[in-house]
Amino acid sequence: MKWIILIIKSVNVSSRDRMFIWRNIKNTGAISLSHSVYLLHDTEENRLITSNIVKIVRDRNGEVLQFFADAFNEEQEQGLNKLISEEITREIKDFSKECEDFIYDVTERISNKKFKVPELEELNDDLHKLDKWRIKLIQKHSPGTTNIEILNKEIGNCKERLNEFEEKVLRKGKAAGHQASYAL
Repeated sequence: MKWIILIIKSVNVSSRDRMFIWRNIKNTGAISLSHSVYLLHDTEENRLITSNIVKIVRDRNGEVLQFFADAFNEEQEQGLNKLISEEITREIKDFSKECEDFIYDVTERISNKKFKVPELEELNDDLHKLDKWRIKLIQKHSPGTTNIEILNKEIGNCKERLNEFEEKVLRKGKAAGHQASYAL
């Protein structure tokens, strides 16, 4: 398999622009071999993306080198694929942790009986961000079926917990509506 190696020097680039560049690189599924050295599979899509990153870096007064490389042998190839696999696993674990935190937050709000519409809206926004992240992970890494199932299961658990919270908000709203009609 062929590889793309990017080496970026961004000393003359503002911190905001460096963050923009870094996010673009991370969105490719690249792994960091060392500070400012990134490795990607050589695919047509990654060639297009890295060409855009090169343009972004240069437009922001940074320097970038782009190389195409082959692994020297099967052992090295397996090592590089292992690095990419570890990166995918780490990102899925990070996603799972965020889902776990989301469920914990919803559970806390339910136990505190904070059933307010603004909180429901906030949680809906958080869930939407998680779901966008899930989609991005799938698009970026094209993970195997097992990893896609993990991501889908995690977001499903978040949705179930949020549905419980939403039901309680709606019940509270109906109860408040009934009390208001009795007061009339």
